[in-house]
Amino acid sequence: MKIYSFIDEFYSFYPCVFTLGVFDGVHTGHKKVIQNLIFKAKKKYCIVLLTFYPHPKEILNPDKKLFYLNTLSERICNLKKMGIEHLIIHPFTVKFSKLSTKDFFKRILYPKFKIKKIIIGHDSHIGKNRNGNFKNLKILSKIHGFDIYKVYPHKLKKKIVSSTEIRKSLLLGDIKWANQALGYFYTLSGNIIKGKGLGRKINFPTANIQIDSKKLIPKKGVYAVKINYLDQIYKGMLNIGVNPTIESSNKKIKIEVHIFNFLKNIYGKKIDVLIFQLIREEKKFNTLQELKNQIFEDQKNIKTFFKKKMF
Repeated sequence: MKIYSFIDEFYSFYPCVFTLGVFDGVHTGHKKVIQNLIFKAKKKYCIVLLTFYPHPKEILNPDKKLFYLNTLSERICNLKKMGIEHLIIHPFTVKFSKLSTKDFFKRILYPKFKIKKIIIGHDSHIGKNRNGNFKNLKILSKIHGFDIYKVYPHKLKKKIVSSTEIRKSLLLGDIKWANQALGYFYTLSGNIIKGKGLGRKINFPTANIQIDSKKLIPKKGVYAVKINYLDQIYKGMLNIGVNPTIESSNKKIKIEVHIFNFLKNIYGKKIDVLIFQLIREEKKFNTLQELKNQIFEDQKNIKTFFKKKMF
């Protein structure tokens, strides 16, 4: 897969099939669009996907903080797995957002891309004020001589799969729906940093993970997880929260994982934590012993969960 940092870096001598969008999460709905894109290429045309970074909502609504399902590197990796040949990651700016649909096609897409077919999602809009809906794009397709296809929404348990709905599910702790909608286990990745060693004091040493500040963190609580370290898979328990029993004054969310049967020193190393299930929500206990007893129970429940699910 060839990657381009700006639209101007790309030029094709060959006709292409094309789609565009943010594709945050590269979820099952996105995959339907990409699968249609590859099918329509029929090995005759080059396959081009245009995405944007940062997210348009970050630029157009700067006061409202947006968290991503994928870091940019994760998004690239997921798109590569789908079979995209040419990936353009164009910076989204206020100036770019003011391009009309007509100008976007006339000045950018048509002269550079030699587009034969465009595949769009059911909620895709192109150009200023999202005016380029399917109906308007159909008119432009006749002017510029390309075919346009709309992929209808993908539903899971009567709910349309979208990045927004997946974010909501993760924040509510509905990991099962989010994972099914994504088509893979939601993952937190990062380097291990030194903590205060509080877990070690109660015989449950934890590794503190420093993740990308723009990555969405699921609901506070204890999770059943698997950890990928140097391509070896381990089971464990993840805690997301503020440690209310021990640090009642500190409101900063920590992400820490206890890896079962693991004694290696991994400070400074990168790990991937695949989240399977919310075991319980965060709770403040009256004593450290109560907390310790609950953690023993959490560990037991997680081991039972993995045994039953045959993961």
